[in-house]
This record gives sequence, structure tokens and C-alpha cells, in this order.
Amino acid sequence: MECDICGKGLNPKVPLNCPTCARAALYPFRIAQATTLLDRETLGYHVEAVATGADDQAGQAVSLGETLVDTHESSKRAAVEQRRTATAEIEERIRYITERSESLQKQIDEGKREIAARKAAIAQRRSDLESATYNIEKRRSKELDTVKEVIKAVRAADDLGHKEDVYGRAWHCKKAADVAGLKQRRRRSRDGSVKMEYYIGGIRILDLRDLNTAPPSQITASLTLLAGLVVRVSNYLAVRLPAEITLPHKDYPLPTIFSPSSSYMYKDVPFPGSTPFQSSSNSPEDSRTLEHQRPLPRPRSLYIDRKLPMLAAEDSSAYSLFLEGVTLLSWDIAWLSRSQGMNNTFNEWEDICPLGKNLWQLLIESTQATMSAVDKEKKDGPMAKGDFRFPASSRSLASTPEIGLGSYSHGTAKGFLGNAEGASFMKGWKLQTPARAVDKLRSHLLAEMQGAEWEMLDEKEFEKEEEADTDGQSKPRGVNGWTKLKSRNEETKTA
Repeated sequence: MECDICGKGLNPKVPLNCPTCARAALYPFRIAQATTLLDRETLGYHVEAVATGADDQAGQAVSLGETLVDTHESSKRAAVEQRRTATAEIEERIRYITERSESLQKQIDEGKREIAARKAAIAQRRSDLESATYNIEKRRSKELDTVKEVIKAVRAADDLGHKEDVYGRAWHCKKAADVAGLKQRRRRSRDGSVKMEYYIGGIRILDLRDLNTAPPSQITASLTLLAGLVVRVSNYLAVRLPAEITLPHKDYPLPTIFSPSSSYMYKDVPFPGSTPFQSSSNSPEDSRTLEHQRPLPRPRSLYIDRKLPMLAAEDSSAYSLFLEGVTLLSWDIAWLSRSQGMNNTFNEWEDICPLGKNLWQLLIESTQATMSAVDKEKKDGPMAKGDFRFPASSRSLASTPEIGLGSYSHGTAKGFLGNAEGASFMKGWKLQTPARAVDKLRSHLLAEMQGAEWEMLDEKEFEKEEEADTDGQSKPRGVNGWTKLKSRNEETKTA
């Protein structure tokens, strides 16, 4: 066959020279595509008929190419397969439901058993509660009475032990005062009045306001004995004094006292005026160590080597240290007295000046009152609150009648001075610090020195005064000590 346009035969090997030849060459492929699409459509109808279980339009076989397919048989097989599948699904669901039902039944049975066990436990607890609460008020009252009795017995034993401690402390303090030779003597003055004087170890204890007229040896000796007695008593009472006292010991010949701010901070403080450190090594390491060491505090002296007015004129620094020292010692005694129950005293600086009187009230009168009260309690049974009293001479010293010497200390849990009750003794005390008393004493002594003239005694008169002091005999007023004091007014009248 030839093309009408180009006249060439239609052959696959002949090249295409015109559109007609090209269309003629594509016709077989287009026919094959159409045939394939028709077959696909026919198969689609067949699959749909099998899937839905319906026959084709004629109810007979469908022509699929050259093969005839019976759609009715295919539909039956599909229906059977669907039923089998549905049956398998139902059976699987029934199996799952059965297993789930059995599991739930087991849980229900376990829950029933747990409920039964809980009911039994609740019933047992209810029974126990009824048994425990049966006649509970009487049994509670009985148990409470038993506990109260035990507490009462423990407190009684504790109070008894504390009273024994108090008695022992008071006894030791009184014996310490007796061993130290603390004495009270009456002295009649020229105007007929009686004045009480106090001695320790045969040496008169001076009032701080009378230091200008006292010889330095008497001042040093009495202060040394007083410092030792105060330290010993504070140890017996288990009380730590606010101002630390250092007693004489090796390479420390005389007593000193520290201010409250520097007390109990250093162990080895050298004696004032001595070498601070004694090192056997001169190595550079030791030198550097000593250079970087903290400076030690300067203790206040409780001794003098010359008359007080002369010391004030020649060495003002030593004079100030001595005044601070004696004031701190008297303030320690006042603090100790207040901590032991005398909390209505020592509100003015003049109250701490009579050292002998304050120690006598603390170590003799208070100890006797405490020991008598404890002995009375042992004999007559426990005292009612408020039965304890200081003796008549010092009854006004105590605002808390239950508190006696030795009741409070730093060494026991019962009656501890560091707690709120112990600290209440110091509340409202006007002399919480000794600075005000130091200033008042310095002003008093300076005013006395400025209003008096001093003349030295010769050695024979001084020897007579020392002999009279040693025998404890009273001497005429104005010749007691190293010097004679004549006021300006008396000198004017004489002239």
C-alpha cells in the first residue's frame, strides 16, 4: 500500500516523510491500546459482579477476550469466603470476650476476698477498740496518777539532790570564809556610834572610798587575800565570774584581774612589767612567729607599791589600772551576790565599795540562812513556797525568797545561770558594766585628794601603826596608815 501524498509504500522500514505516513504508522498502537482498555473495563465489571455476588446483565457468562467466565460461581465462592472470614472474626471476638470475662471474674473474686479480709480486720480493730476503750476514763485516770507519782518522785529526788548540792556549796563557802579568817568586829567611834569593820586573815578590809588613807602594804595584802577567797568561792559555787581574776603563781607574784571583754581568752599572760615571752630558740622562724602573734591584753593590778595619792601623781597609768582593778574586784563580788539571790542590792556605785560587808553578807549570813533552811526542810519536810528567808540583817536583800546561795550556777543543768530564769537575776541592774563605778570612784578619790593635805610619818610612828594593825587594836582616828590626813577646814580652825 502506498501513501497518496508521498507515493511511498507503508512499511515500517520506510522512513516517515509526511503526516499521513505518521498517522498510518500510529494506527496499530492506538487500536492495541483501545483493546486493552476494553479488556480492563470488562474485567472491572467481572470483579464487581463477583464482589457483590450479582450476575451480569444477561445472568450468564461474561466474555473475557476469548475465555468465558461464570460470574455466578465466582460470586458464590466470594460469598463463602466472606462468610468464613466473618465467622472467624466472630469466633475470635467470642474468644477474646470469654478470656476477658474470665479475667474480670477472677478480679471480682479477688476483690470479694479482699473485701472480706478488710471486713474481718475492721471487725477485729473494732473489737480491739472496744476492749481498749472499755472503762477508759478510770484506767486513764489511774495511769495519769501513776505517771504523776513517778514524775513527783523524780522531781523530789532531783530537788533533794539539788538541795544537797546547795547545802554543800553553802557549807564549803562558809568554811572557805572561816579558813580565810573573814571576821566582823564592832568599833566605837569618838561620837559614840558603833561601826562595823571587817577583817580577812587579820588584815582589815578597806572600803574603796578609804583607799587614800590606807598604807600600800595593807591594801595589797587585803586585796590578795580577797582575790583568793573570791576565786575559791566561785569555784565552789561553779560560777564563772565576769571579770577573770588571776591569782599569784609561778613567775606571777601578785594578783591581777581582767576586764570582762578580755576575760577567759588567754591562758598564759605574763605578769605586768615582766618579759612577755621566754623563748630558748633564736631562730628566724620563731622570731617571725612572735612578731605575728596577737597582742596580749593588759591585766589590771590589785596591788600598789606606794601611797595612792603619790601613785596618782607619779604614775597615772598605774593609778588608773589599779582603780579599774579594785573596782572590777568589787563588781565581781556584787555580781556574784546578785547571782546568788541578792537581787535588790548594788544599784548604786557606793553599794559595791564596802568589800568586807558585801563578802560577809554573802559568805556568812547567806550561807547560814541557806544551811538552816535546808536543815529545816530535812527535819520538818518540804517547805512551802516562800518559807525560805534570809536572816533579819539581810532580809531585804532577797526579792525571790526561794533562791538561796548555791541555788544557781554555771555547773549544773538545774538552776543554770545561763538560761532565761538565771539571766532574770541581772535584769534591771543599773551596774551592768563596771565603767560607771570606775568613773565615780576616781572622781571621789580625786576630790578627796584635792581637799586634803598629806604629811609623811616617820619610821617609828609607822612601826607603831604596823604593830597596832597586827594586834587588831583600834587606833585614834587620823593616825591609821602611812600618812596623817588633816582637812583644810580643821587646819583653818586650828590656826
